Amino acid sequence: MRRCGGERGVALMLVLWVVIVLAAIASGVVVAARRQAALVAALRARAAARYAAESGVTAATSALQALFRGARSPEDRARVFGYLDDAARSWGERPLGAARYQVAVADLGARIDLNSANPEVLRGLLQQFVDADRAATLVDALEDWKDEDDAPREQGAEAADYATAESPFRPSNGPLLRLEELTRIRGFDDSLAAALAPYVTVLGDGLVNVNTAPEPVLAAIPELGAPGAEFLVGARRRGEVWGSALATQQALRQAGRGRRVRETGLITMPERVLVVSRGWLDGTPLTHEVQAVLEISELYRPEGPTLRVVSWTERDR
Repeated sequence: MRRCGGERGVALMLVLWVVIVLAAIASGVVVAARRQAALVAALRARAAARYAAESGVTAATSALQALFRGARSPEDRARVFGYLDDAARSWGERPLGAARYQVAVADLGARIDLNSANPEVLRGLLQQFVDADRAATLVDALEDWKDEDDAPREQGAEAADYATAESPFRPSNGPLLRLEELTRIRGFDDSLAAALAPYVTVLGDGLVNVNTAPEPVLAAIPELGAPGAEFLVGARRRGEVWGSALATQQALRQAGRGRRVRETGLITMPERVLVVSRGWLDGTPLTHEVQAVLEISELYRPEGPTLRVVSWTERDR
């Protein structure tokens, strides 16, 4: 009898161990299934967000074409660039199945390009935020960051200087790819970078749109300075718009700045616009962002200008 009871006890223990093992396996299967489901959901959300963001760029391009088709005169076409961002905001959030997208459009000619602007223009902008000596130092540091050599300018800094200062960064020896890089350059702190952000870009072509650039951007151009910039912005507030280089030259002469428009780096219509499109799937936190730079050509075609993508970057946010 005792032996039989002992065998039943051993059998019971084996059954309990089997139950525990099976429960652990089942729990692992459930966890793995949940992880797999979460992964699939995340991939689905990302794919939907990306597709929505890309669709936003396509929709914005078509909308821009329509705006230009409705602008008949050079002045009307120039005015289009003045309300690009307002027009994009008026579109609001757009549904795309279970996803949504929202678009912003910026005239890159309204900003100074940090990669292609000459040192005089960069100093002209920086001197509106810091004193002249610091502005000169910052320009040298920026130029050293971008150039290909390792020889520092008089007030600049190359890799050896960053190493001496125990900085974690080194000059890229190439153009800035994102505005966030500015704070890696010696002398550019967060507060200065934030102050400059509304007036600079790294995606432009070095030309400034006289019809849309804010006063600090226009004032940075040596041939204009603060008086010329104030005159042009004041004229714009009174409804003036310049549809040709000749019209702008006449305006500059009135401002006492009798220089040719191209000599000052000014244009009346930009050659590049930036489209920022964000897409997301309803109910999910992930957002996908696309930044597309469109190059504008053949503005005077009846069917509207040619808009060609020359730069495309994207990221999850």
